[in-house]
Amino acid sequence: MDTTTLIWVIVAVVVVLVIAGIVIGLVARRRSTAHREAQHRRAEEIREKAREAEIAAQERDAEAARARADAAAAAADAERAKAEAARAEVEARRRQGDIAEHEEDAAKRRAEYEETLAKADEIDPLVSDRDRRPPAERAGDERAPIADRRHDQHDGPRIDAGDGDRGDRIDTRTDRRDAGASGA
Repeated sequence: MDTTTLIWVIVAVVVVLVIAGIVIGLVARRRSTAHREAQHRRAEEIREKAREAEIAAQERDAEAARARADAAAAAADAERAKAEAARAEVEARRRQGDIAEHEEDAAKRRAEYEETLAKADEIDPLVSDRDRRPPAERAGDERAPIADRRHDQHDGPRIDAGDGDRGDRIDTRTDRRDAGASGA
């Protein structure tokens, strides 16, 4: 073999080795790039899951805040209801006091009315002793008490039949008008 051939063989081997190195380098680079891209995609997937987990956590926080607000509103409603119940209780007590005052006033006015009627009956010569008795004592009488009669006993004069019983008939206003019309 001569040296020229040997040089060409060495050059060819070196070129083949360089080409093999270049190919191996390109393949390694491509593999490295693919591996980096795969890692990047995997990292992006992990980041997306983390964002979804963060959104879910924020949603849970919002639900917890809403539940706290609902609980606070319910507590406020309960306090408002308690206050309203207390106010209603006070109002009921005040009205009970008003009722008692009104009942006392009504009883007082009834007593004054009865007293005034009794005084009028004492003065009136046409009212019998039976009519002067208090209403409770007259409960068994056949005539209705003064308050229950359709017309008050003082509506018209009683006619004395001469036998001492002046309660046998009560003139009506019509009878008085007729008597006045005839000149009597």
